[in-house]
Amino acid sequence: MMIGNTNLTFHFSEKALDWVKREGKVVTVGLFESATKCCVGSVQELQVHLKKPSNSGRFSMYQYDEIVIFVEKSLTFKNNEVQFQLSKIPFFKGITATGLKRF
Repeated sequence: MMIGNTNLTFHFSEKALDWVKREGKVVTVGLFESATKCCVGSVQELQVHLKKPSNSGRFSMYQYDEIVIFVEKSLTFKNNEVQFQLSKIPFFKGITATGLKRF
């Protein structure tokens, strides 16, 4: 089920899917833009939170398995796909998202 105007496909690693299900079954994907700018502009990366966004009007809502996913409406993704992985940073568990279309 998709609520919003963008048709996206979601891919979760098995570990990421299990983690999200244990942590509340909600994922929000938004844009993090660094305050530091260089010769090519600011760095843009995806930011993932395991909670509902405070301003849900800026997000499209999707249902994936038992999970509700909120994606910032302004984002575009390569092949309309978002991939979720469990973070590989030692001593820090979290979800990362990839697939942002940059150009």
